[in-house]
Amino acid sequence: MMWWYLSRTPSSASNAKPNDQYSTITLHNSIFPVSDSGLFNDICIVEIPNKPLIDHNKDNNKSSSKQVETFPCSSWEWFAYQFSPTQFHSVVVPRVLSPVFRIQVIGVLPEHFLCAKLVQSPHQPHATLCTYSCSENSLHDVPKMNCEDRNPFGAACALRDDWLYVAGGYKGKSSNIDPSSYLNLVERLNLKTWEWQSLQNMQEPRAFADGFTHKGRFFVVGGSATLKHSAEIYNPSTNSWVCLKSFVPKEADGFTAASLNGRLMLLTWSDQLGVKLWLWTVLVNPNLICRCRLISFFPNQIVERPRLKSHGAKMVQVGGKEVWVLVGESDRFCLQVDGSNALPVFPAPMFRPGDGHEAVQKGHIYAFSFTDGVGLSWRKIPVYSI
Repeated sequence: MMWWYLSRTPSSASNAKPNDQYSTITLHNSIFPVSDSGLFNDICIVEIPNKPLIDHNKDNNKSSSKQVETFPCSSWEWFAYQFSPTQFHSVVVPRVLSPVFRIQVIGVLPEHFLCAKLVQSPHQPHATLCTYSCSENSLHDVPKMNCEDRNPFGAACALRDDWLYVAGGYKGKSSNIDPSSYLNLVERLNLKTWEWQSLQNMQEPRAFADGFTHKGRFFVVGGSATLKHSAEIYNPSTNSWVCLKSFVPKEADGFTAASLNGRLMLLTWSDQLGVKLWLWTVLVNPNLICRCRLISFFPNQIVERPRLKSHGAKMVQVGGKEVWVLVGESDRFCLQVDGSNALPVFPAPMFRPGDGHEAVQKGHIYAFSFTDGVGLSWRKIPVYSI
């Protein structure tokens, strides 16, 4: 037996209204609650397995299997991933209530999804890497890292080609984290062979740093109070790191970064100087003499500055054409993975047949792109709850 949910796909018609009656019904598994116009068009049906989640934990290289209870419909979370330049597909994963853990979809692989199993505890926040199969509704832990006591929750992570890079973090599960437990160890997981490969260590131990890739290199930025404006950049071809003491503009209280079509952008926020978008430029290679050049101010500063100060933000490249700024992402309990091609759907589409067809606007996001390859333009995208 399956649970069925109705959802809507984005509309390209500018004259559509959120509460119009729709007649087109498909069995295509496609949902994302944002579109260019913020409206929705075709109704589609999303299939969810109604059977227990099987959690295959691995301990000391011995496989053991444990069947978990059947979850009610309210304990599912939705993620979207881009299937084509104009279409998103969805995946729904169970949320386990006892013991409490969440499954975060990180990457889309040919036969399953790369995920993080997040144990949300006030004393022992912890993450475990695993894969999730929709057809079997089952989890399988990936092989243990070479640094077995590393907590991925505090590590800088990024997906690049067929590799998952993991740098820094801290040892153990305790919430009372001491800087002496910070790590400078780096490794990467081959997503085809599922083997870990140790890489050259970073020059500094870092935890809760930002990780992202740009032009084939792995960037790790921040990671402690004294290193919050610095970065280390890994070159896979030489297995070596370059340390930049000044990477993030010193005025920044917080930042997020994204790469789009060969450009590396930093969005910074500051109590005194507002929210700004910078272009990071290398002036001299191979010494990596670089600078950040201001290219734009964030829209609606009076309203948006307090939101970013309170909740932070994450920039996500979408479709190779624009970058979305998701406010509130950095304070959400999740594993931050750059290059992750699966995005959480906020809020989840949770109406069922017979519940009506109401769509209510719940908020908005800002997006920017480069027009004619040079000029930068912003747009505001409404977000509707279904």
